[in-house]
Amino acid sequence: MRYHGPPMNEQSQVAAPGRVVVRFAPSPTGYLHLGSARTGLYNYIFARRSGGSFILRIEDTDLSRSTDEAILQIISSMREMGLDWDEGPERPGPHGPYRQTERQPVYHEYIEKLLAGGHLYPCFCSAEELEAERRAAQAEKRAWVYSGKCLALPADEIERRSAAGEPFTLRMHVPPGKTVFHDMLRAPVEFDNDTIGDFIVQRSDGTITYNLAVVVDDVSMGITHVIRGDDHLSNTPKQVAIYEALGASVPEFLHMPLLFGTDKKKLSKRHGATKLEQLTAMGYLVEVVRNYLCFLSTEFDESMITWTLDDLVEKFDVLKLGTSASIFDPDKLRWMNGRFIRQLSDVALGERLEEYLTRVGFYGAPAAVEELARHGAEALAAEVEGAGTAHALLVAPDVEQEALTRQLAPLVRDKMDVLADFVPMAGWFFRPLVVSDEARERLAGTEGAAETLRTAAADLCELPEWSVEDVEALVRDLPARLETKPKSVFAALRLGMSGQSITPGLFESLWVLGREEAATRLAAAAALL
Repeated sequence: MRYHGPPMNEQSQVAAPGRVVVRFAPSPTGYLHLGSARTGLYNYIFARRSGGSFILRIEDTDLSRSTDEAILQIISSMREMGLDWDEGPERPGPHGPYRQTERQPVYHEYIEKLLAGGHLYPCFCSAEELEAERRAAQAEKRAWVYSGKCLALPADEIERRSAAGEPFTLRMHVPPGKTVFHDMLRAPVEFDNDTIGDFIVQRSDGTITYNLAVVVDDVSMGITHVIRGDDHLSNTPKQVAIYEALGASVPEFLHMPLLFGTDKKKLSKRHGATKLEQLTAMGYLVEVVRNYLCFLSTEFDESMITWTLDDLVEKFDVLKLGTSASIFDPDKLRWMNGRFIRQLSDVALGERLEEYLTRVGFYGAPAAVEELARHGAEALAAEVEGAGTAHALLVAPDVEQEALTRQLAPLVRDKMDVLADFVPMAGWFFRPLVVSDEARERLAGTEGAAETLRTAAADLCELPEWSVEDVEALVRDLPARLETKPKSVFAALRLGMSGQSITPGLFESLWVLGREEAATRLAAAAALL
């Protein structure tokens, strides 16, 4: 038994001597899941905090499921999160190439080293033979590991069968004993080698399996620390066996807890948005998503909500994570996002809103996007994702739309948790008045609505000064003049100017509309009654 790590009574709290090199190696079989994004984030923080290097590489050996589109999405997500890598796709360095499908010659070079060292042997067992072994193990209620029946094949038999074209795999011989390695969150982790079995490193078609490829990549790229999800913990003893056989240094491992939903099950689509693009299309801010992913497994206080990426590098310690599963709570994330929005300046919030509204196609078709948003932020995000970057309505605001967005930003700040909330609340400012049948019924049922609307329209036209204070004074005077309850007056004006009951502040909204537009809308609504 060999132990790989610091002294057994110590837990490593600092990087090993020499330069720290970490890697993030997503598989492009789909979008970059939030759990994977979190892994990339932790690797980035650890590298930058240690003054080391951060390598991005693509594990695309699953040819049936890997796509170039997924690779582009991974790169886009990493850039959106601000996680720049030192080496990898679009940033070549001395350890390329960075896609496993382009590294086959490297893997076969290491296969030859392992063969020369006597660590690999050919296995001619057919799929039927292996399945029979599995069934026998199942019947005996024991975990199946390969029996090793091909380990002792004579050299002449191997030569004869291979010369005859009989397909074979290459298996890694795992010696008896135990494998013990260090995990920075768990201290020593021990596996009985009898439970590992001799595993395949090269398939019968000559392609390389994950466990060999990942070790070769880590060795050839000089990786010193491997930070990944604890679903990889069971792979680690196989990989340690390969490190040993190659005579290579075993890196430090950190297997962080997986990301679960509130139902304590692994995070998936059934829990709602599970990727960065979905969340940002719903109006979550990248900084908030990034911070939330860091704070899932640590003590939290509200001052952390507005931390920058530099703050995370300086203050967030990956080595202080717990080992329990992290629970992704959408309600907590939404709350954090709202708190972040309310701490933005008027100018900053206006800029964020303008960027977001452009992304969802709002300025090109306010009414259409507003209708989508009424079904919720997720419905709007789904439409945006479905349209992609080729969205025909993806247009920048004109001068008037930009000015209106900036005016409205401080008025909606306290009523928004995500930027998508702006659309159903304030989208009506950007289109002509539309009074739905439901709104018309509510207006008709509001005491004195018609008279309130006509009087307010006329009075606004005569108002000497156009300021929020003067508009408020005029409106507050109306109930006494019309002998109507304030609640009825305010409801009639809100419905009359917007066609809906939920808006930014009434006085501020009338002021933003402007004298002529406000009066015209109120008069038009009165004519419907």
